[in-house]
Amino acid sequence: MSDSYEAFLLEQGGELACLRFFFHCRWPSGYACPQCGFREAYTIATRRMPLFECTRCHYQTSVTSGTFLEGTRTPLSKWLYAMHRLSDPSSGINAVQLTQLIRVTYKTAYAMLDKIRQSLLSTESDLRSGSLSGSIEAGLAIWGREKLSSLELGDHEQPVAAGVACDSAGQPVQIALMEVSRSEMLDRTMTPMGCHRFKSRFVSPDPASQKTTVYRSKYLTKRHCKTLASICKAGFKRIQDTYHGVSLRNLGKYLAEFTFRWNALRKDGQCLRHMAVACLSSRLPVHA
Repeated sequence: MSDSYEAFLLEQGGELACLRFFFHCRWPSGYACPQCGFREAYTIATRRMPLFECTRCHYQTSVTSGTFLEGTRTPLSKWLYAMHRLSDPSSGINAVQLTQLIRVTYKTAYAMLDKIRQSLLSTESDLRSGSLSGSIEAGLAIWGREKLSSLELGDHEQPVAAGVACDSAGQPVQIALMEVSRSEMLDRTMTPMGCHRFKSRFVSPDPASQKTTVYRSKYLTKRHCKTLASICKAGFKRIQDTYHGVSLRNLGKYLAEFTFRWNALRKDGQCLRHMAVACLSSRLPVHA
């Protein structure tokens, strides 16, 4: 994992190589016209971002056209570096660090990271919202500093329904996290409605998987779901240590980042490629 942007750019082979990386992430089987699907195009290389003009319908597009990266004024190599650092399972990166490493304003660095997380949150990839199946542990985790003496949720606490699927050797292979609304909680216990919503969204519909018990309190989850409890504890700590305070309004995006990275690294280890594909699938506006 390259610490500096300069070393990363050298490893990739320069700005053009980063453009080619995004090209192959968007069109892994080669160019296909977004308008008619034709697979041949002229390349118009007189712009900063090359245009591809379909030889059949003459529709013009670029690697970023129609994606949340369209119109960005930030070089694609810096976007790729931000994704590279977010895909790091050990260190991660926050906006202050990114500002210094790629020499952009704090506002730009924050917007870049926020847009990447938002695309991970909105992606339909099974790396974030796939179905858990087989041997599953599921239950309740609480984000935030807990008031141990209180039976009620604090203002800075957020209940999170969580699940992990394990393989035949008992090794965790996929996780899912879902914020639970206050209407689905009774004090510090998740209601059956919250459990049902988590299972219908994240647990495979096959009968064996649907028999999974979703433990409704953090105490029971820690007692019966030791693998899941340790994953949530480590994940929450990483978010806190890296970002030093996450508002409940934005928590879902940080949970999506953690979930996506965790699942991608266990699927095939190619977290950076999966992250780039998710970003090129997003249709969010960008101003960075």
